[in-house]
Amino acid sequence: MALTQGAGPKTYGVPGALESKSRLNKDRQWTQRLMQMSSPMVLHVPFNYFPDSPGGTEIYVASLIVKLRELGISGAVAAPGIVSEFYEHDGIIVYRFAHANQSKLMHAYGEPDQTAARSFRAVLSHAKPQIVHLHAHTSAVSDLLVDAGHECGAKIVFTYHTPTVSCVQGTMMRLGHIPCDGELIVRRCAACVLAKHGVPPLFRETLAALSPVVGDKIGHFASEGKFVTALCMSSLVSNAHKRFNNLMEKADRVVAVCNWVADVLRINGVPDDKVMLCRQGLPDLQDQTATLERLTSADSVLQLGYFGRIDPVKGIDILIDALRSVPKLPVSLKIYGVRQPGSEDYARKLEQSAASDARITFWSALSPGAVESAMRACHFVAIPSRWQETGPLVVLEAFGAGTPVLGAQLGGISELVEDGVDGILIPPDDSAAWARTITSLAKNLDRVQNLRKGVRKPRSMRDAAIEMAALYHTLLTG
Repeated sequence: MALTQGAGPKTYGVPGALESKSRLNKDRQWTQRLMQMSSPMVLHVPFNYFPDSPGGTEIYVASLIVKLRELGISGAVAAPGIVSEFYEHDGIIVYRFAHANQSKLMHAYGEPDQTAARSFRAVLSHAKPQIVHLHAHTSAVSDLLVDAGHECGAKIVFTYHTPTVSCVQGTMMRLGHIPCDGELIVRRCAACVLAKHGVPPLFRETLAALSPVVGDKIGHFASEGKFVTALCMSSLVSNAHKRFNNLMEKADRVVAVCNWVADVLRINGVPDDKVMLCRQGLPDLQDQTATLERLTSADSVLQLGYFGRIDPVKGIDILIDALRSVPKLPVSLKIYGVRQPGSEDYARKLEQSAASDARITFWSALSPGAVESAMRACHFVAIPSRWQETGPLVVLEAFGAGTPVLGAQLGGISELVEDGVDGILIPPDDSAAWARTITSLAKNLDRVQNLRKGVRKPRSMRDAAIEMAALYHTLLTG
C-alpha cells in the first residue's frame, strides 16, 4: 500500500491507563476527554494503527470510519500496542490495548493472547460499542476478543483482509508457487509450511503426516527449536485451523473483500447467509493543493512506479530482476517503499541488487496527498505480488489517477484489472515474463496511451461504507 504515517497523534493516554483507575483519576486530560466522548457505534480492531507504519488494512479502516461518520455512524479504533493508552489521530479516537510478549512460535501460529483479551475488555468497558468489527486474526486479535465483545452485548463483524487470516503459510500459494483453493487440510497445509522453511519433500511429507496428537505431546515436553517445531507442525497447523473455525463460527457476519476470499470461506463451511461480499473502495486521499503531474507525448522512456510495502510477498525483486535482464531498455522504475519492522534485510538486498542500474531508484514512501500525483506521472503502476492479494488498494489508487496497471495474474489483482483494457496481467513470480512485457511496452508507447484510455473511475470508499452501514443496521435491528 502506498501510504505512510499521517499526522502525529494527539495523545491522552498513559501506560496502563485503561487498567488503573487511580491513574485515570490523576490524568485530568484523559478524564476530561473521556467525559466528552460519546460511545462509538462501531469499534474497529485492526492489527496495527497510525502513527505506526500502516498497511492497506489500516488505511482502509481509517477511510471507512470517516465515510461511515458521514452516514451518521460513529466509530473508533482499538489496536494492539506495547502498552495500554488512548489518543486521537486525524480526528479518530484510538485505544491501544496491551499485548503480551509471546514466544515467536506462539505468536506465529496465532495462539490467543490472554493479556490482550483482558486489556481489550477494559477498552470495551469505556467504549461500550454496539458493534465490534475485527479486521485481523492474530494472537492479539483472536476469538477471545469476539467473546469479550459478545459479553458486553455487541454484535461481531469480521473482515478477511489478507491470506494470513486462514493460511498458516501466509500467502495462499501452495508450496509457495501454486494458487491454493484455501481448503483447510492439516496434512496439506503442514507440508506447505514446512516447504516454506526449506524442508526437503520426503521429510516434509513424513512430518506433515504425523498425527496432531503426537505433535501436542512433543510440544508439551520439549522446548522450542527448529527440529521440535518441524515435529509439531501438524499439531500447530491443526490448532490454527481450529482457531480460524472458531472465529468464523462466533462472528455474526464475515465480510469478504473479493471473490476468491468468499470462495475460501465457503469451501471451509462458512454459511452463505453469514458471508457478505464488500469490495474495498478508493479513499478520498488526494491533496487538492498538490500539483498533478501528467505524462506528455514527449516522454520516450517507459515510466514505471511501485507503491507499497517493502516485503518479499510484494515481489519487488521480480521487477528488479526483470529490468536487470534488459539493461539497455529505455525504462525507469521508481520504488516508493513503505518500510516496516522486519523488512530491513529484504530492503537491503533489493538496494544491492539495483545498485548498478541507474534506471532503478528508491524513494521515501509518499504522504497520502502526494500519491495520486506520482501515479499520474507513471505510464504504469507495477504490482508484481507473489501472494494472493485481496485488493489491493493500490489498484484502485492507480485507476483513480487514470494510470493503467502492470500486475501479477493472481488473486484480487486479476479480479480488478481487465487484461488489455486498463492494464496488463503477467504470470506471477516470473521475471522473464515481466521482462518480455516491459520490453514490448517500451517499444510501443502508443499502446500505453490506449490502455490509459481504458481506465475507468474505481469504486469509492463511500460505496463500501454504504454497504457496511446496511450490514450494521441489519445486525442491530434484525
